[in-house]
Amino acid sequence: MLCIKCSSEIPEGSAYCNICGKAQTVTRSTKKRGNGQGTVYKQPSGSWTAEVTLGWSIENGHRRRIVRKKSGFKTKKAALEHINALFHAPVSKSVITLSELWELFQRELSTLSASKQTAYRIAWKKIKDDVAYRTIDTFSVPELQELVDISAPSYYTRRDIKTLLSHLYKIAIRDDFVDKNRTEYIKLPKLVSTEREVFAPADVRALWRDFREPSTVTACMLTMLYTGIRPGELLTIRTENVHTDEHYMTGGIKTTKGKNRKIIIPDKLLPVIGYLLNTSAEGLLAYYKNDNDFYDDWKEKRSELGLSEQLTPYCCRHTYITNLTALKVSPAMLQELAGHEDYDTTLEYTHLSINDRLREVNRLS
Repeated sequence: MLCIKCSSEIPEGSAYCNICGKAQTVTRSTKKRGNGQGTVYKQPSGSWTAEVTLGWSIENGHRRRIVRKKSGFKTKKAALEHINALFHAPVSKSVITLSELWELFQRELSTLSASKQTAYRIAWKKIKDDVAYRTIDTFSVPELQELVDISAPSYYTRRDIKTLLSHLYKIAIRDDFVDKNRTEYIKLPKLVSTEREVFAPADVRALWRDFREPSTVTACMLTMLYTGIRPGELLTIRTENVHTDEHYMTGGIKTTKGKNRKIIIPDKLLPVIGYLLNTSAEGLLAYYKNDNDFYDDWKEKRSELGLSEQLTPYCCRHTYITNLTALKVSPAMLQELAGHEDYDTTLEYTHLSINDRLREVNRLS
């Protein structure tokens, strides 16, 4: 190499000239072309290097470029002419695991609704032991189909798993790890519409008997049976939003009509709500570490009480509405109590008070 000051020939890679003592630090001249079209730059030795970005890898949670380069060109023009060859040369694909893709996807979760976040976390929990450390490029369509089929018994959970995998594939395609979303070929079972079971009077009496030695899950089920709220609503109600003196609590999810509505507490339910308030934690009326713990608790209690396996927590809402309908509660009042969006125009003119609604729900036996 030649000294940058006196032009004397000095050993290749020298930090200083052994003739004049000049430091040989050279700022690399980088010429970037259009985005994704490659780059050429001049080496300290005077030769030129061509470089292209092939994709990205994940190292310690950070994305890093995967590049291919070739050096030794005498002219810039020669380096530029070689860029196309670098793009089309055979390359061994980089790999990324589903666990790494899940970590990337979690950054997007905050933009989704709470229910979607929960659904995808449950879906990941069901498949992670089988797929977490496999690379995205190693899955065949039959393997993905089998994974979905054996990981969940219900249509909706299978759908969530398929959708989650699709999100992971889209990230992998974006970052050039794969070129095709194989989840497009996963088939879901036909959705069979079944009528939900309702709690019979004997089932409700069994829960009241059990409440004599109260447990949180029994109190939760009774609360849903006498307020009609969904499990997801009950598990998110905060204690400061419970007003027992005024016979209501504020909560609700899903629709605009259903959110932050006043949920009426009938007289019969006050001891149950009092128990939940006295045993609350983390500021929540009904505290569970996660939703799965609540559902597991109910399955155990249901078996203990000898109740039908078809009686799920969501059946409480169906029972509530069914019973109020049997009591001939007016459609407008029923819609208001359920927090549905239908009959909104009618409800705008009714102006139903807390006392009006309390009088209706107190008729429940």
